[in-house]
Amino acid sequence: MCAVAFAMVAMPCSQAFANDSDDFGVWTSIDASKKLSDKVKLGLEGEFRTTDGLSIVDRRSLGVSLSYKPYKWLKADAGYIYMNAYEPEKTSIKEEVIEGKYDKNVDHAYRVDKERLFVSATGSFDVGRFEFSFRERLQYTYTHAAAVMEDKYRWEYVGGNIDGEPEQVKKTEAEYKGSKNNTTLRSRLTVKWDIRKCPIKPFVSAELFTRVDEWNFHDKIRYRAGADYKIDKDNSVSLFYIYQNANDDDEPAGHAIGASYSFDL
Repeated sequence: MCAVAFAMVAMPCSQAFANDSDDFGVWTSIDASKKLSDKVKLGLEGEFRTTDGLSIVDRRSLGVSLSYKPYKWLKADAGYIYMNAYEPEKTSIKEEVIEGKYDKNVDHAYRVDKERLFVSATGSFDVGRFEFSFRERLQYTYTHAAAVMEDKYRWEYVGGNIDGEPEQVKKTEAEYKGSKNNTTLRSRLTVKWDIRKCPIKPFVSAELFTRVDEWNFHDKIRYRAGADYKIDKDNSVSLFYIYQNANDDDEPAGHAIGASYSFDL
């Protein structure tokens, strides 16, 4: 059965590399936790993500959280995350100024700082050797202002003569991007398989993102498949594969593979 569990993890990860045209990222994290009482736990997390393979650092983040577990089947937590994120180059069409010719702006890629607050509740129950859990998380993200270099392409007639040939003029200058806010509800269903006499625990999950501030239901869906391996009572590792079906302010659509290490202090 352990071999089956390993195959369940390896198969989707290998598929991520099957198509050369698919961009993918790598997500890694380290989690530390400390019990403050029988029901309260303090958590610390550091995360590092790449995009476009390993060529671009997509996110660096540090977070702290506090969880409370009043019952075996119920957990509530709240936390804060500070992120430094990558914003890719973006092209926007301004207007058609000459028939078939459009002015446009091209924002250079840049990095921006973000701060996030979240609260969540997770309920879980067992059916045979399968554990089902459902988590609702409400998060608020504040994106700091940033100065961005922008290429402005404008079509103009040479010398102002509309009977002549138009040419495209490029000007590069700094553009100020104001701060912005994002409030999102994340609904995640996870199923874990507790295999008898096997240290590997496979899991699958689906997470629905809904922009609450814009009432944009079904903003994107994140699918995850992987397995947890408990090294001992204080240490564990997790390997996983992720697919996201849409772009948003946090990540690009596409594939990612990842690993996380967790330990209790």
